[in-house]
Amino acid sequence: MKKTVIFCYSRHHENTLKIAEAVRDRCGAQLVRLPGDEVPDIRDYELVGFASGIYASSFGHPLTELLDRLEGLEGKDCFTMYTSGFDSKNFDAGFVRKLQNRGADVIGRFACTGFDTFGPFKLVGGISKGHPDSRDTDAAVDFCTDLMKE
Repeated sequence: MKKTVIFCYSRHHENTLKIAEAVRDRCGAQLVRLPGDEVPDIRDYELVGFASGIYASSFGHPLTELLDRLEGLEGKDCFTMYTSGFDSKNFDAGFVRKLQNRGADVIGRFACTGFDTFGPFKLVGGISKGHPDSRDTDAAVDFCTDLMKE
């Protein structure tokens, strides 16, 4: 298995943290929570993941700010993971472009729905209730297991 680190920013209901913790617990990846945890040197890892909830249709600022200052991305295998109230496969597109512009090789992208009560969704009790569920976390683990294979 490739030595893997996942940088995670998860607010509100910690939906993204749930899938990132499942990957940590079942695949052995190191999980770095942002903000707060010390950021390791990514050159010590073969695979680097970036996990975020979606805020105004994009990754959270702590992750984008980390990406702007992170050294060692050239030629590094990377992946994205995110949760959002809506089922969309493109909320990470801007972040993926930034990774590629920094020289990273984006080898995978994972998305699933997550409970969302932001803004007007709060008035109706939220959307995507019960997500991520066990099927979502299993899918995230399977996704990362495949990427982590030597």
